[in-house]
This record gives sequence, structure tokens and C-alpha cells, in this order.
Amino acid sequence: MPGHTDIPQRRADLIDEAAAWLAALDAGSADVAAFEAWRDADVRHAVAFAEVAGAWRDMDRLRVSHGEIQHAAPALPADPVRATIERPNRRRVLRAAASFAAVAAIGGGATYRAYARDMAVTAVGQRKAVSAAPGLSLDLNTDSRVFWRDGTPARLWLDRGEVAIALAGNRHLELSTPGGRFRLEPGRYNARLRGSGCELAVLAGSIADGNALRIGAGDVALVTAGQVSLQTRDAGALGRVTAWRHDTLVLNGESLDYAVAELNRYLPDKIVIGDPALSRLRLGGTFATTDPAEFLHALRSSFGVRATAGGTGVVLTRA
Repeated sequence: MPGHTDIPQRRADLIDEAAAWLAALDAGSADVAAFEAWRDADVRHAVAFAEVAGAWRDMDRLRVSHGEIQHAAPALPADPVRATIERPNRRRVLRAAASFAAVAAIGGGATYRAYARDMAVTAVGQRKAVSAAPGLSLDLNTDSRVFWRDGTPARLWLDRGEVAIALAGNRHLELSTPGGRFRLEPGRYNARLRGSGCELAVLAGSIADGNALRIGAGDVALVTAGQVSLQTRDAGALGRVTAWRHDTLVLNGESLDYAVAELNRYLPDKIVIGDPALSRLRLGGTFATTDPAEFLHALRSSFGVRATAGGTGVVLTRA
């Protein structure tokens, strides 16, 4: 049976776990579903996370205030050795702060939303417009999820799918994606996750990152681990990227397997290419993403492709 001395140690371990989760969530690298499972598994996990998040928030406020004081004061000579010795471990500070933080446990996902960020999500085939904060508007495409937190600048995490972003007035935004972290000036943007990277399109404004990368108005770029592949700057490319906001898919010589993959993003019942040779067909035109009937009819009339309904979708074969 655990002794009384085990209780403080267990509490310290929980604070360590909660601090690690919060750091990962703040960096945008956490598995949100795994975090929610950990938090909901034990009310003590929720309490520890609430305490750490409250301490983190108070430390951020103190850091801003301290930074203003230091900015006004004369600079002191740096002593790297002493700084290394005296620099507090962030997790220890969080543990100490949380040890006396009087924070009530909040059930479900309320703790996460209250202390970390807000969230919006869409199902397959769904779209959602969100007024995230004054001067910050979001439009989520199918099967997407974002988190955000208002501030100066505001912060947005693209966790899944695609989002259109509008920044009005003098609002700035820090966008975190698997491709990197970017600063968005006032303007209009489209961000879509593609594998381990992120496709960024600038309709108006500009995007910068910490490596002096700048993506300007009219650019469409794929960014993966800081490596940028810039597409041609033309209105047609931007039109194809943003066509989803009009519930359409624009094709300009793309292959059938690409077109099917794009349409399947919006369809609960998927289209499957039954004959691999059909994948090489090249297509052009504008098709509705809300109903595949028009697309399937075009395949039949132009290429003689048969669409056969199956148990979980439609199979494409030669007629």
C-alpha cells in the first residue's frame, strides 16, 4: 500500500506530465486526441493540467511586464556561466507555481478550451465559418480542425485539413503548421495541409517565417520543414486553390486519380478506381464537390467510364 510520502511524489509526477502536455500543445506538436484521453482518464489529470495552465498563463503575463521594465532599464553585462547556473527550469517553476495555485477542476474539454485555446472542427463534407476574434475570420473546409488563441499577435494552429483566413485592420497572426510557423500580415490567405507540409496561398497580404522567407500576394507555395516550393504566380492557380469556397473543384489537365482523391475529401462514400489504367486519364472542367453525379456523368460521356455503386461507395471501370 502506498505510503503518505508517495502522495507528494505522485503529485509532482502529475505536474510534470501536465507541463509536458501543455508545452507540446503550445508548440502545436501534440496529439490532441491523446491529450484529451490522458486528461479525461483521471480527474487528477484535469486538476493538474488546470493548475499548470493557470501558472503558465500567469508566467506569460509576468514575462510581458518584466520585458517592459527591462526595455526601459539600462542593459547589464551578460554572464553566461552565471545565467546558466541561475536559470530556473521551466517545469520546476510550473510545479512550484501549481503547488499553490487555487484552480478548480473543470470537466470534459472545458479546461483545455479555457486555458489553452479555442477550437473549430468540420466533418467530411461540412464547411464552417467562424469569427474567431475581432478582425480574424476563418472558413474551414471539409474534415478540418483548427485551434486559436487571441492576442497580439493572435495564434492559429492548423491541425487537420484546410482553412481560409481573413485578417482585417492591423491584425497579425502567427500560424503554426507541420510545415513551419509563419507570421501573417493583414490580408487574405488559404492554408491546406498536404502530407507533412502545408500549402500556403496569399490572396492579399504577405507571409514570413523565422528564416526571412516571404510569400507575397499571388503566390502559392508548398512549405515542408522550411523548404519552399513556389508555384507559378497566376490567377488560375489561386482560383483552383480557393474554388472550394464556391463548392467546386477546378481541374486543368490533372489525372483521374488526383481528381478522385480531391472529390473524396468531401464524400462520406468514396469513389474507387477499379481499373488502374484509368488513373492516367487527364481531365478538365469545373465540378461540384457537394454531389459527384456531374463528375461521374462527365466520365461516362467523355471517356466511357462506368460508375457502379457498391456497399461503401462507387467503383470506376471501363464500360
